[in-house]
Amino acid sequence: MMGKYWTAICQRALLALVLAPAPAAAMRGADGQNLPPSAIAEGRRIALSPRLGNCTACHAIAGTSADGNLGPALRDIRRLFPNKAALFAEIYDPTIMAPRTAMPPFGKYRILTSGQIQKLVDFLWTL
Repeated sequence: MMGKYWTAICQRALLALVLAPAPAAAMRGADGQNLPPSAIAEGRRIALSPRLGNCTACHAIAGTSADGNLGPALRDIRRLFPNKAALFAEIYDPTIMAPRTAMPPFGKYRILTSGQIQKLVDFLWTL
């Protein structure tokens, strides 16, 4: 049992390293203040769009009228994820850490591009 757990952790760490943007870009906007408002707005648009992220179908999102209840509420994101790379990895392919999750692997299945996921991460990081 422990072997599967450590394998999943290693896979997730490797995915975060491979998919993470350059270090300078990964730190950009860590406090939500360095990002231009347009970048945050684009991430918000992706999160709320039924044709893109459609996060509202499953999640309540802080600061919006989204009230989905299948997944956890999206608030206090920085407390839940140690850095943006970990959040990116979770959205890109949540099945690495939770193989039976209901959340679709947005990047793995090419529902969203890596660029769209990064914008989504930038928005979520402000919550």
